[in-house]
Amino acid sequence: MTPTRHPGWNPQALREHRRAHGLTLEQAAAKIRTLRLPDGPPPAASFQMIGEHERGTSYPGPRYRQAYTQIYGAAPADLGFGDTTVTANPVAARRSVRHHRRGQPANVGLERLWTREGLTSALEEVTMPSNPLERRQFLTLSGAALAATAHEWLIADPGRIAAALTGRQVDTGVVADLTTTVDALRRLDDKLGGQAVYGMVVEQLRLVVGLLRNASYTQANGRGLYAVAAELARLAGWSSQDAGNHGGAQRLYLVGLRAAREADAPGIGANILRCMAGQACDLNDPRTAIALLRSALAGSRERLTHTERAILAGQLASANGRARDRDAAQAAADQAQQHISQAQPDEDPPYVYWAGTHTIAYFTGIAMINYGDPRGAISHLTSSVAQIDHDMPRDRLEHQATLAVAYAKSGDHDAAISLVREAIAATPIPSAVAGSHVAELSRVLHAVDHPGAADLAEQARSLLNSKDI
Repeated sequence: MTPTRHPGWNPQALREHRRAHGLTLEQAAAKIRTLRLPDGPPPAASFQMIGEHERGTSYPGPRYRQAYTQIYGAAPADLGFGDTTVTANPVAARRSVRHHRRGQPANVGLERLWTREGLTSALEEVTMPSNPLERRQFLTLSGAALAATAHEWLIADPGRIAAALTGRQVDTGVVADLTTTVDALRRLDDKLGGQAVYGMVVEQLRLVVGLLRNASYTQANGRGLYAVAAELARLAGWSSQDAGNHGGAQRLYLVGLRAAREADAPGIGANILRCMAGQACDLNDPRTAIALLRSALAGSRERLTHTERAILAGQLASANGRARDRDAAQAAADQAQQHISQAQPDEDPPYVYWAGTHTIAYFTGIAMINYGDPRGAISHLTSSVAQIDHDMPRDRLEHQATLAVAYAKSGDHDAAISLVREAIAATPIPSAVAGSHVAELSRVLHAVDHPGAADLAEQARSLLNSKDI
């Protein structure tokens, strides 16, 4: 959000008034929480949210504006709020843009992927500095322009890779170095969120495309390079999806799927189809999600580990739950539990390091919420939150937000608000995926006119940077 959407807004004025009163961000938040406002309780202020207001990344809502005028003893205009009677409608603006821009299916032009030259060209396209995905509209959403970040420090042996880029031989060591880098990027995504790592992932994919175009390699190492490219395309797609760019994400997934075929890596292909299924569910298309997951299982040709099969079955349970098919969801959840109980972590590929019994508990809970048993979901989701590693804060936030939804749909609205407020404050990672669960919670609370609904929505919008709430 920028001052141009609120004419005359000067965020710096808030900071100047706070400092003039000798308050820290924490002290200002504490003063706001103890206020008595004429039309209800004060906002559940936090130092993070006040910082967002002062930096201009989040415009204060009506109750925050009222609170600021009280604690600083100043008029709204003096606090830099500008003309509060004129506020642009960003949702309407986005709808207007979508109405006037001609969208294209995310698979437009991808028939060329079935030639070797076409595949490398498509990989190159999605890594261009002025990326067409950032300018063109796919599906119903436009791409978000994200700044690329330096990635050289991730490279295990830059000299060896640099030599390969100039046309020399790609050996197994280069492929191993690149594989190590992909693993590091996955873990950064867990900790920082998709918006933070997208640029690094695309830069690394650009490097791999350079090797595919300019270096020489054996058939085996060529398959290794395409496997790395496929996984980087998947990770870039997931990062785009987590940033709310569904059209660009689908484009990347489709290119990655073809690269996985070139690499003869059905596990990577199945993992991409899993991500596409999750995206379809997010877009309220569970039937497509079910078809994609069935394709993943059929196309893997019995080359998946028990953990991989557990993940696919768990997500199939979630998709069937969203389709309101209780029996199919329960059957898939049982199958997922059977597979995860037989898992041999030493046999698993590196891209499923995040999965375990907590993952299946989470998918089961999601399915139960969606087919109408939120109270039954609470025990599964509580288990998933208790088990998930603290080194995966974004996933932990998603699990906690989903548990809050289960509480709210079971009628325990106060417990839901308390849980999700604590989760957001502890892990303010921008994430459209986590934001979608908080948005669902907000809808439940608004439907019952809960007094905490507005404050929760404002806190979530500020800290998660989600437009859906």
